[in-house]
Amino acid sequence: MAYLLFIDESGQDRGASPYEVLAGVAIHDTRLWDLIRDLQEAEHVFFGSRVTRGPLELKATKLLKRKTFRLATQLDPISQPERTELAGA
Repeated sequence: MAYLLFIDESGQDRGASPYEVLAGVAIHDTRLWDLIRDLQEAEHVFFGSRVTRGPLELKATKLLKRKTFRLATQLDPISQPERTELAGA
């Protein structure tokens, strides 16, 4: 029995990022491929395609700037299908 432990940080630049996040996941080695497929499927659901294909690393600072947080509170939430469509635009 073996587990994979993955820990990553975001927003540790002490400047541009409004939040700092440290997160981790421990997953049994027999479930690792299921996790990878689930994460790839989530990219399709939320962004309309694979965002992380190739050398690109998905960065929250590119998706969620301070202005985005401020403007997001001014309108009602966007439905899931419309968010996916807009993300692909």
